[in-house]
Amino acid sequence: MIAKKSENILLIILRYFREGKCLEAMSCLKRIFSGKEQSLLGLDIEQTLKQLRLENDSEACKKLNENARLSHPGWVDLLCNLLLYYVEKERGSANVIDHFENLFKNTKWLLDEQHSQIYQFLCKQVVTEQYKIVQIMKRKAKDSEAVKRASHAQETLESKSLQIFQEMGREVNIKNMQKLKLLNANQQMKIYFKGFKFDRAADCDKVEKEQNLLFTSPKQDQVTYHYYKGRILIFHSKFVDAQQHLTQVLQECPRTQKGISCARQVLKYLIPINMFMGRYPKKELIEQFKEYDLLCTSVKQGNIAGLQEAIDKYRLIWIKRSLLILMDQLKVLCYRNLCRKVWLINQKVNKIHLNQFQKAFRISHPLNSNPTISEVCCIIANLIYLKLIQGQIYLNNVKETYAITLSQDPFKNRPHEIQWQN
Repeated sequence: MIAKKSENILLIILRYFREGKCLEAMSCLKRIFSGKEQSLLGLDIEQTLKQLRLENDSEACKKLNENARLSHPGWVDLLCNLLLYYVEKERGSANVIDHFENLFKNTKWLLDEQHSQIYQFLCKQVVTEQYKIVQIMKRKAKDSEAVKRASHAQETLESKSLQIFQEMGREVNIKNMQKLKLLNANQQMKIYFKGFKFDRAADCDKVEKEQNLLFTSPKQDQVTYHYYKGRILIFHSKFVDAQQHLTQVLQECPRTQKGISCARQVLKYLIPINMFMGRYPKKELIEQFKEYDLLCTSVKQGNIAGLQEAIDKYRLIWIKRSLLILMDQLKVLCYRNLCRKVWLINQKVNKIHLNQFQKAFRISHPLNSNPTISEVCCIIANLIYLKLIQGQIYLNNVKETYAITLSQDPFKNRPHEIQWQN
């Protein structure tokens, strides 16, 4: 079928659907969701809805051979809901929430082999559209009350989106469509991540319950799962496991523009994780991620003040990436590297007075220019507990000074060997 340029795009999509040309129909849908089809805003809504229904119920349509035409009333409902949703979204109206729910909730009939591509496409649009709605509402807000309504709409849409995926998930299980299970779980995790609810995201991990699910799912969904699983493990301080999942994602990124963008997103989390493993990024990589320059240098040098400066300077970035807690934990490695320098300066002796470490802490952390021996004891005791230092603190009763007895190689344990989550 050759479509006329002046023809309503929704009527074109309907005909594509009925002819079984799902790829062509999906191409038109992508144009609409990407905002490239502004012609929808100029349509008369009532007349267009009427046209869609008349087109589907026309005598010409009824006479068509069913083997050639795949008519289904769901297509009309889908396109009618899409038109209403699109118009209300562009207006920034609060009514868009109901149309959002109607559009994505009534797609269960697409759950078959023939239409699964369109179902997957619409699934991936749920979260994207959820945040587009809020952005448009905030942009068009004219007073503080309108801004509050937009913020409230975000919570409502998040709840609606989760309900949509839960219903879809039940339908997928009933129809036993194995390849769609991981897609559904990934989208739920995405919603929780957007809302900074990492503990809830872990509950959506279907792979923990179904071991074969990862291998029976499409490669794209496997990669997405590894990304979110790695982020969840970071939240639980399981850095070694997180590093394995994120490295898997990095290896699967294709050499395309989209693949490079995906790799950059992964590296934002993999760089600090590798620092916990004792692996520091090369200069070429640091040049692409300037925010890690001072951070990396300070941890390697045991520069507490420099590390704190890097944390404070890019605090908004760490918060946005949900890495602020992880950045604070890097102080542990920074103190470990500083203590190692004290040991090397003292020619690797096995007994060092804690006032030597006190002097080093004072120089390295000007904001805390006079750390007490108790504070020094506490820091070193934590390093010993984490097995980042092998030694024992003791009190010299004669001189009434604290000292540490070190093993032959007190810093042999690498950071990646530490059970951080404990």
